[in-house]
Amino acid sequence: MAFLFVDGLGLSSDPRTSLKRDLPTLRALSGGFSQEPFSQPSLAYRVLDARLGVEGLPQSGTGQTALLTGVNAAQLLGHHQGPHPLSKLQTLLRQESLQVWAAQRGFRVLHANGYRQEYLEKALNSRRNLLSAFGFAARAAGLDLLSIDHPQAMLPAFWPEPEAAGERFAHIAQRHDLTLLENWALDYWGHRMPEKLDERLVELDRFLLGFLNANPTATLILTADHGNAEEPWHTQHTLNPVPLVVYGPLANSVPAMHSLTDLAPWIKQQL
Repeated sequence: MAFLFVDGLGLSSDPRTSLKRDLPTLRALSGGFSQEPFSQPSLAYRVLDARLGVEGLPQSGTGQTALLTGVNAAQLLGHHQGPHPLSKLQTLLRQESLQVWAAQRGFRVLHANGYRQEYLEKALNSRRNLLSAFGFAARAAGLDLLSIDHPQAMLPAFWPEPEAAGERFAHIAQRHDLTLLENWALDYWGHRMPEKLDERLVELDRFLLGFLNANPTATLILTADHGNAEEPWHTQHTLNPVPLVVYGPLANSVPAMHSLTDLAPWIKQQL
């Protein structure tokens, strides 16, 4: 499985949405960013609620933890929490995350993100958690956090040649049972420079084209934790649902899904 997590990609029917741009691969995989689920041969598309039944704007810490554990992290805390998981969510990730579960059972798991060496040193030596839920779960599973120059490491975005990067992701994923790549660029740009979101969306679209053109045997899973990038006229998270794309051999086994909490149990069944 090739799990491409895209931070901050929601769905919107507003005519001003950035999703109206020319994004042929994303549009093909999502039925034009449909707000209705559908299934086709080798493709399952679902629309996931990111609110988790809790008031307030969804946040990365609770949203990502819900994706990785299948537990409603926002209800557990009574509120949305972000950006980094604090103590209660850390305990949950140590016990229930996909990475920990898969590693304990002997599956080949790779956290493919490459990190700058100075950031790695800061994050690993800090008394306060500076990692996302994905990074924290990787450490909890005993996986290496890779430096950017590691032969298996990938940039999270900002790829000089997006199609080549997507093809490389496909090849790496074929050598592991579960490969995870965390793309945080959309949420980062959405908060700071929403006028540049078009560049990041086109880059993501080209990355996916490269992945698909590699004809991988690994199944692609693409989803998000909350919305942001779909509404470039402000810099906040949104209440919008998020897309789930499953493309490849396992797509025909995807059941109805409605929430962030529905994904992890299905992945565990398929590994």
